[in-house]
Amino acid sequence: MQLHNLYKNLVLKILLPPLFFLQHITANKYNVSMAQMDTCKEFRIGSTGYAYTHFFHIHRLDNNKVNANERLHLKFYVLAPMDAHILLATNDRPSIRDRVYEVVIGAGKNSFSTIRIRMGSNRMSTSTEPGILAMYDPTPIEIIQTKDGTLSVYIPGYKKEPLLNYTDPEALELNYLSFSSFGLATAKWYYDCQFDGFAEEMEEEVHQLDAYHALLANLTKKSANKSVPMDIESVNFAFQLKSVVYNHEKSILHTRLHLTLNWQDTRLTWNADENEIAAISFSYKDALAMLWIPDLIVLNAAHGSNTQHESDIALVIYANGSITMVNTNAEFSTWCVDAKHNWPHERLNCGLLMGLETFSPHKHEPITLKYDNTVPLPVEPFNMLSEWHFRQLSIAEIVSNDDKTSRYSAKAIARTINGDLSLGFTIERNSGFYRNVFTMPILACETLLVLSFLLRGYRRGGLILVVVFVLSLGFMFVTRHAPTAYIPNILHAYRHVMRTATFCYLLHVALMWLELYPPKAKPFDWMLTLINVSALRLLLCMRLVDCDQYVSIQTQPWRELAKMINNFCFVIVSGIFIIIDILLLPNF
Repeated sequence: MQLHNLYKNLVLKILLPPLFFLQHITANKYNVSMAQMDTCKEFRIGSTGYAYTHFFHIHRLDNNKVNANERLHLKFYVLAPMDAHILLATNDRPSIRDRVYEVVIGAGKNSFSTIRIRMGSNRMSTSTEPGILAMYDPTPIEIIQTKDGTLSVYIPGYKKEPLLNYTDPEALELNYLSFSSFGLATAKWYYDCQFDGFAEEMEEEVHQLDAYHALLANLTKKSANKSVPMDIESVNFAFQLKSVVYNHEKSILHTRLHLTLNWQDTRLTWNADENEIAAISFSYKDALAMLWIPDLIVLNAAHGSNTQHESDIALVIYANGSITMVNTNAEFSTWCVDAKHNWPHERLNCGLLMGLETFSPHKHEPITLKYDNTVPLPVEPFNMLSEWHFRQLSIAEIVSNDDKTSRYSAKAIARTINGDLSLGFTIERNSGFYRNVFTMPILACETLLVLSFLLRGYRRGGLILVVVFVLSLGFMFVTRHAPTAYIPNILHAYRHVMRTATFCYLLHVALMWLELYPPKAKPFDWMLTLINVSALRLLLCMRLVDCDQYVSIQTQPWRELAKMINNFCFVIVSGIFIIIDILLLPNF
């Protein structure tokens, strides 16, 4: 008997632990079995990535278990290892800019959950509780929206309190719901289950559409919520130049183009003969809400001041999947800095660097811009309605030796990568206008200053003051047009002539003093000797000294000295003007 009891206890100790373990591993995580899912409708999501392609209309009138304080009460189940996405929206074609409620359960490899008010961004509520989803056990998800705008997400069987909770001060009227996953994760969704009393929650809207709207709805579905085509590698680029205006003060080039982009989306094809529709046209606003549009960016944009008007943009989808976008008035403002310091003879090579921000989903490489050579450039001369002349247009594809895998640097600065396109505009200032306007006053003032040495008295002083006035006016006009980053040659010329004019006026005052009010003392002997040197008098264009003039010099030496100083300064000033005209004015 004792041996029998010992044997029985041994059997219990050996067999009971495995039985308890088997019972534990076969129990459902949330007390929901797969057999119960047979009473539900099923929606499967393959490894198609992050895209909301199928929308359900929320059957508000038959929405079960709505309490008096509730506006919405939904319940469904999901089988997924991670990243179960639920989108609640006001319409069935929300864009990334629209306000929605996006509930993500098991994000970050099943490590956290969140509520977002825009697709992919703007988290409002986050729970860091991991392991919510299960691959083989259905996870129940219950969503309740109350009349005060509070959106609560429950996991029945996990805890009584909501996993996520967000109160929206501007609550949305929710009409549509969609499911999605992320990356390569798959998911099975179960809704309208009979066993829990949540039948008729949602319904797929069925409308009898004509051929055009049926095709439009099919294309919207195929566009996978404006996702990037998987096999796209390049976008064809063509343009016609409309105007180019350069602002030298701000170093900004304003360009207007007639822009055409063309790309292929193999998802958006149809039988033109069967539908009797060869192409469909869209406005930019309608197309933006329906399909993916290349996000063209200008890498050297000035202050992000590119202007695109929706009324100028139209799109056409052809039956073979070819999509053409035409912008009849694309305006761009780009930096173009003059670094050669040769005003007003600038010849600038300004660039318009363009690229696409999106990368190819299949190869994870940048989508390239390819210039379409089939569209000819205008061959007639392009004239700019300004002081700048358009000289040349060039187009080049940017090829970089660096293997850059990101459009932006570590400092969030946009940079060029392989596949970008550069439009080069060569412009030149009308330098002949400035040469004639600003050099003629200098030459006239130089001539008047030279002639002033032949005059005496107040007429000479008045002429010099007129020259100073003209030079001052020229200074003002030059400084109004000349760059301030450096001093151009014409300003150096004006400065030297102005200094010379000032010297000539002071010289005139000194000579007047020597002639009218000479010193009572006689000059030094060496000065008298210098006055009578014949070679010096010939060099200074003065007559040789005869007997009568010698007597006059001896009686009025200061007057004769004033004449020699006047002629000497005449020679020096003439030489200065010749140097200015040779060195400075030809380079202007």
